[in-house]
Amino acid sequence: MEEKTVKEIEAGAKILGLTTEEANTKFAEICSESHIETNNPIGLGLWRNYVANAKRSASSGKQQQQSDSLFKPAFGFFLSLDAPRDMMSWNRNKAKEEYLRDSDNALENGIVAVATENALGKFTVSRYFNGNYEEKVVGTLPKGAETLDDGRIYIPLDATATYMNGGKNNNYGKPLPKEQFRRTGIFFGSVAGGEMQPYFFSYKNQGGIDFAPSTFEWVHFICVAGSNGTDIYGATDTTLKSLLINSEIDPEADAYRDMSDFSFENCLKEHFNDHISALVEIDKAHILLQSKASKERFVITDGTVCNMNMTPTKNGNRIINITDLNAEIDFESDAMTTCWIPEHLELDFGIGSTVIVIGRTSQRMVDGEAEPTTINVAGVVCVERVGSPVESAQPVEKDFDWF
Repeated sequence: MEEKTVKEIEAGAKILGLTTEEANTKFAEICSESHIETNNPIGLGLWRNYVANAKRSASSGKQQQQSDSLFKPAFGFFLSLDAPRDMMSWNRNKAKEEYLRDSDNALENGIVAVATENALGKFTVSRYFNGNYEEKVVGTLPKGAETLDDGRIYIPLDATATYMNGGKNNNYGKPLPKEQFRRTGIFFGSVAGGEMQPYFFSYKNQGGIDFAPSTFEWVHFICVAGSNGTDIYGATDTTLKSLLINSEIDPEADAYRDMSDFSFENCLKEHFNDHISALVEIDKAHILLQSKASKERFVITDGTVCNMNMTPTKNGNRIINITDLNAEIDFESDAMTTCWIPEHLELDFGIGSTVIVIGRTSQRMVDGEAEPTTINVAGVVCVERVGSPVESAQPVEKDFDWF
């Protein structure tokens, strides 16, 4: 066991009022529950989480919870990691639309609360909760409050009383956050020492913004495992701080895993075959994806890079165009697919390289006609590397920021 870990166990023991022997026993128990050795660096993160939760439980006067069992070590790689998205943006915009359309109806249906400022600089806030009208005077408004040009003040509320599965929404009737970023992705690996399998990943707030390991790179981190066996979640800042890149670990260390014989291509074919599409069939794949659940709407395809534009668009995307050199074309179409690459994904290859991309398809209609399908990329791996990224001039000016 490393000296740093020994010292932190002793420090934690003092905080929790345990003997060193009791603390070491607890540390070994935590590692055993997560199926890792005591000298695995992930164990230190689990210990920190245990001490933090024990402190919170003690300060609140509650019986100490064994919440450390919720946190599990994961090892594997991300096929895809989407750029962080403000998950509250749609709800806030919808609330504004409803308020502008019919302010009384928006208030009575619990979509918004309304506020008026009095002579003392305080605010009278009105809302409907479970069908009952309520009014309260407050000194300050929540961050999500909006003031219109005519001076009216409204506060978007969480109007969902129960979830689709019947569960109670504890945030019902409360103000929507001004913003709530979440990063989602697809992970393939082992959780708590289990068999390797696909998982849907979700990580919100600042931790999710900062958590951005490269796709198709082996990583270790701590996560919260969902009860359904297919979802994992980032845990506050614990997941971010626990992130270890396998290639940066000493090969002699116990935490290091030799994955040199692992084939990403074979893994994709075995576990994600339903999402694989030939590049020439991407329009058909786009149509078929619309019938799938939201998180299942991703496609895996490959092609040769025939063009690159490394100058970011307004939303930060770089652009690569890929084509299938093995397919016969008639030049009635461009014979290439545009891929939008978010800024957090590294591009370390050049024109002529063969790549696999994972992402969501998109297709817009112009004058009643469908344009070629494009891909909003969330994961990329280079199969055959040629050169390095270069700036390539576009022969035709296009509106790359239409969406």
